[in-house]
Amino acid sequence: MTRDPAAQAAGDIDTSRVGWPTPADLDAVSPAEAVRRELMWAIENRIDYAPRSLQTRLGPSELGHPCQRRIGYKLTGAEISNPGDPAWYPTIGTAVHGWLEDVMKWLNGHLGSLVEGGPRFLLEHQVDVGEILGEHITGKSDVYDRVTGGVIDWKIVGERQLKKYKEKGPGDQYRVQGHLYGRGWQRRGMPVNYVAVFFLPRDRMLRDAYFWHEPYDEQIAVQALARAEGITTMVRNLGTGALPMLSTADAHCTFCPYFLPASTQVEEACPGHPGATGYIR
Repeated sequence: MTRDPAAQAAGDIDTSRVGWPTPADLDAVSPAEAVRRELMWAIENRIDYAPRSLQTRLGPSELGHPCQRRIGYKLTGAEISNPGDPAWYPTIGTAVHGWLEDVMKWLNGHLGSLVEGGPRFLLEHQVDVGEILGEHITGKSDVYDRVTGGVIDWKIVGERQLKKYKEKGPGDQYRVQGHLYGRGWQRRGMPVNYVAVFFLPRDRMLRDAYFWHEPYDEQIAVQALARAEGITTMVRNLGTGALPMLSTADAHCTFCPYFLPASTQVEEACPGHPGATGYIR
């Protein structure tokens, strides 16, 4: 799928994009079905052209991903081969993040002067976590608590994943992301005592939420940056030829934007990790 960011400036609707229902398509179905097709096109279009989907630069949320090849595809600017559904859950997460930011602003307002020097919780601040081959890696940290020195990230997850995180911890990707954000705050001169991930249920009761945390360890962030630098070096030297050489992992392949079952051209799309468990909610 070819995506042209310039053609998708704020508010633009490109009805020539592949998938837009043609008049012939709409005339062949009932009015209700015609509307359904147009609405589905609009939802998928906005997901595909969201800033996060178009970005080719690595961010803190990706540096700890266990699949090196997925990171490689991102670095090469590969076209998405698995559009639509894989990005729906992250889209829900983005929407809930916006609501949570409003909640935290409300909380800051009620706390008022209880904390000197400004609000207790610093929200959605851009932090610089380090460099990869001279390029600064930045990202938005959800919450920093000035009182406890805590760096907190929201994650909106399904029932099975929530159960797994409670039993086994957050996994490398989320754990690394937390320590990277911790390093970003530390580089801004702020004390960091712990990092946390607040797992909120997408399809369970709120009381099932899980707050994972551990002491901040800068070396976890440094090691993740070094790993990503090695992958970046390979991709810059070999281009797409590096992709078959990069290791894969059983990391929910069906949700990967570069997944294409039975693909034989790894330089274009990934057939998935051998023996991957596939769909996990």
